[in-house]
Amino acid sequence: MSSVTENSYAVLGLPDEAPVEDVKEAFRRLKNEVAQSGDWERLKQASLAYEALMEINSAAAGTGHYRPVAAKYIEPGKTLAGIFLPAQEKVNVLFFAGRCAVFVLIFVAGVRLMINLPSSELAGHSFFHNISIPFHEAGHIFFSILGDFMKTLGGSIMQVLIPVICLVAFLKKNDAFAASFALWWAGQNFIDMGPYMNDARAQELMLLGGVTGQDVPGYHDWNNILGQLGLLKLDHAIANTSHFFGSFLMIAALFWCGIILYMQYKNLER
Repeated sequence: MSSVTENSYAVLGLPDEAPVEDVKEAFRRLKNEVAQSGDWERLKQASLAYEALMEINSAAAGTGHYRPVAAKYIEPGKTLAGIFLPAQEKVNVLFFAGRCAVFVLIFVAGVRLMINLPSSELAGHSFFHNISIPFHEAGHIFFSILGDFMKTLGGSIMQVLIPVICLVAFLKKNDAFAASFALWWAGQNFIDMGPYMNDARAQELMLLGGVTGQDVPGYHDWNNILGQLGLLKLDHAIANTSHFFGSFLMIAALFWCGIILYMQYKNLER
């Protein structure tokens, strides 16, 4: 017996020269275990071992060629469906109820933010605005190494960058529900920037520190950004564009989240 064959049996947790029925049963049992643990690398190794043993069995039976007995395992994340709509494991009813509560929260908050244009300044007074402020200020520090312009723009960049990083991280962990919330959060930040952009010329918005752009020249980020780009007269149009793009992301996130919740509802622990 070759070392490859011995290793294949070992991967499946079987003794050497175990019958084909035991090989199939061991592979089936291991797939069920991985569905609970999420150890996809282990399943990939087991799939290779299973196919190797079935090929050897096929040759030994005198077929002279290899015909796969089972469909080749496709690692999650290799297709768009696998990335954004992964198969859902059994979901605890209480966890599902909590996720439904989160969905209702972001739905209500999202609708309220979307129907109020940047001129209303509602976004700047929302609960989520307070979450964004630390990331905004950190962005000024982080991007300061790239010069004054990027230091000023960096606050708004960081507001969007953090949710995008969370989105990618959650997708890598196969948590599409959390990823859909991160997409919603990214959209919320585009809406959150709208009033700030909209105020670029007027500079009447009360900023962090209790002053306006009129009180402290050079203090208003978007007055500086659009002024240097020669786009100051387009501040309202740019603000509305940011608002509508953020609304699009939030609507997409809500649809995505709804589909995930439906998939989880179909797979509730009964």
